[in-house]
Amino acid sequence: MQIRIRDFQVVERADLLAGGLVLVTGKNAQGKSSVLKATAAAMTGQLQFGLPKKDAKALVRAGASTATAAVQGTDWTAGAAWPKCEGNTTGQPPKVTPIAAGLASLLDLSAKDRAKLLAELLKTAPDRADFVAACTDASISEAIAAQVWTDIEGKGWDAKATEVADKGTKLKGQWEQATGQRFGTEKVRTWRPEGWTDDLADASLDDLQAEVGEAQQKLERAVAAAAVGQAELDRLTAACADIDELKEQSIEAQMVATKANSAYGTAQRERDALPPAAQAKGLTCPCCNAALQLSHNMGADQKLVQAEQIGDDELKKRRDAIATADGKLSRLKGERDTAERKATEAQRAYQAAQQAERQLAELRKKASGGQPGDDVETLRARVSTAEARHRALKAKEDAERVASLLAVNLAMQAIMAPGGLRQAKLVKVLDTFNGGPLRSLCEAAGWGDVRIEPDMGVTYGGRPYEQLAGLGPQLSSDQFRVYATLQVALAQVQGCALVILDGADVLDQKGRGGLLKMLRGTGMDALIGMTFSAPDVVPDLEARGMGRAYWIDGGIARPLTEVMAEKNRKEAA
Repeated sequence: MQIRIRDFQVVERADLLAGGLVLVTGKNAQGKSSVLKATAAAMTGQLQFGLPKKDAKALVRAGASTATAAVQGTDWTAGAAWPKCEGNTTGQPPKVTPIAAGLASLLDLSAKDRAKLLAELLKTAPDRADFVAACTDASISEAIAAQVWTDIEGKGWDAKATEVADKGTKLKGQWEQATGQRFGTEKVRTWRPEGWTDDLADASLDDLQAEVGEAQQKLERAVAAAAVGQAELDRLTAACADIDELKEQSIEAQMVATKANSAYGTAQRERDALPPAAQAKGLTCPCCNAALQLSHNMGADQKLVQAEQIGDDELKKRRDAIATADGKLSRLKGERDTAERKATEAQRAYQAAQQAERQLAELRKKASGGQPGDDVETLRARVSTAEARHRALKAKEDAERVASLLAVNLAMQAIMAPGGLRQAKLVKVLDTFNGGPLRSLCEAAGWGDVRIEPDMGVTYGGRPYEQLAGLGPQLSSDQFRVYATLQVALAQVQGCALVILDGADVLDQKGRGGLLKMLRGTGMDALIGMTFSAPDVVPDLEARGMGRAYWIDGGIARPLTEVMAEKNRKEAA
């Protein structure tokens, strides 16, 4: 990997061959950090270093119009140009994140943002199996766990946690409404409704409802017995007193009507049988042409007979007979109609008496249903007691139902809370990360343990990171150890190919040696900036097979071997 930088900040020219460990060394203010920053910008695409784009000219070396940085591999390139702040790549450059490049650090983040970053990198967020297991431990069914997990995947942990908490508030309100008491965990266990007796613990709502129904029936009978007035009894008694006589009258009237109807029918038939009282109308037989006439004046049994010439006397006689028959028929019809009306009236009177008799029997039966001594007020009290017992058991069951739902909800709230399952998973993952990658790096460097604590604080050798600071804004040596260890460890997790560290000169010789040992063991390439007073005190990494070193002076970087060869020639001359 070749690095080529021109006119960036202090650097005028730097051509580096990267691979393994590469030291960029020199005295103060010669361009070491500029080399590292330009390389970081080209590899990450973060080009402005906090400056507005209009102020990016400040990144160009004084006297130059443009600055460039280019990093080239076998089949890829990554570059940057200022002041336009334009980046470019070809092929697939190796992964270098802002953390690996030293442009960002876990230490620069708030505790909340540290947790988010670690959740992404270390997979500290619980998965479905973690969640179901936690719910099982809390006696929450797998079906509920699966439903909540689906919501977590769709809405996120915080949104679902808020939703669960809101439901818990509603359930507390339902419990308070059912009990009339302020919610409290101890009250949930000890609360009993008004009217509660110990025997209700073994009762059922159906049985108590049956008791209420029975008590109400007894009360209704007692009320009915007290409500039946003597006047009504007397009226009904009088209405059915003559029922037997009315029955006989109805039967007799029906018989009279039957006889009258029979007499009318006989008279009608006699009237129909009378011969006609008029001469034949000229009917002739179709066979012999003889004159024909009806045999009778009316009736269904009329037939054609040979016509006869009726004399005047006979005609008068026949007319008189018909008139007499019509008069009789009219009289008998009137008698029949009167008899039928009387029969109908007699039947109605008998039926009314029967209805009164039935009503009287029903009232007497209802009134006699009350038991001796069944005082209405006493029975009302029994109904009230039965209703109160039913109400008490229902209130107890309603409260217990809500309390059961609330118990599940509170358990779910504990799981969903920031200090619940997520914290437990975080602690577990952090223990693995602290005891694995971080400890391995620290042991390789010969440093104290760097740890990320569950509260997202960072410690070194048990001391909080903030307490490691010295005077002034610069990092102390211990703070640098923490910074470098976290940078390298997270770069490993991110799968980066290169780390860029600046300011390593804060370490003493032993600390610098530890840093190089740590970096060499990672297998990643590293670009490290260190301050040295002279090139001859810079470690010759190339001779050790660890990498190479460069000395930068006046903004121009040269291989350490070249600088030392030139120095040796001058000293030999």
